[in-house]
Amino acid sequence: MSDTVQLPLQQYRLLVAVRYLNASQSLYEGMKRQCGVNNFHYLVTLRSFIEYNRRGIWFLAWATEDQLKAAEKLTFNQSGSPNLVRMDKMVNEALGLGKVCYLLAAPNGINESFLNCLHALTHGNPISVRMVGIGLEKIFDTEKLLARAELEQHLFAILLYRRSLGEELASIWKLIAPIRNRPDEMRANAKIAAFQLKQMGGLHKIIAGKNH
Repeated sequence: MSDTVQLPLQQYRLLVAVRYLNASQSLYEGMKRQCGVNNFHYLVTLRSFIEYNRRGIWFLAWATEDQLKAAEKLTFNQSGSPNLVRMDKMVNEALGLGKVCYLLAAPNGINESFLNCLHALTHGNPISVRMVGIGLEKIFDTEKLLARAELEQHLFAILLYRRSLGEELASIWKLIAPIRNRPDEMRANAKIAAFQLKQMGGLHKIIAGKNH
């Protein structure tokens, strides 16, 4: 087992979340390049982005010590985290929206949930080729979804950065709740938190430094 699990629990929690934030940022950058160019590739990537984003927040906020330690084992047998719908409900509940999952809403003209449609595209279910035939741009508002993905990226960043600075999760959720649908304010708050973190030496220095 890696030495990283010898870090105190809170430090290791931050380390796992950093890994997920880095991965989701890479996926988001890929989505920006593909939006309107290759929407099939874009939507498949969006499914992965949502998974990495929500799972990263779950590890940051709710995972137990044993679940965090399991995250260090290189195995594909189990994710160690709840299913995506449950994780999304946990985030929405923390934001004061109740135990709801908006990923279950059906896109235009399709009698399946948004999440199931993305899943079908990812795995090549029969419905996926029918959606391609209809025209993905007629079913999914890719520009709007990209804007939402950016907002979700900022949500994750604010949580991680402010938690790294020592703020309690309850106060961070309270900060985010009233601006959760305001892209400019979410972006500004993510930049503020990133600047404050940089002044403290950055994420990796904080994670390592707390051990001394």
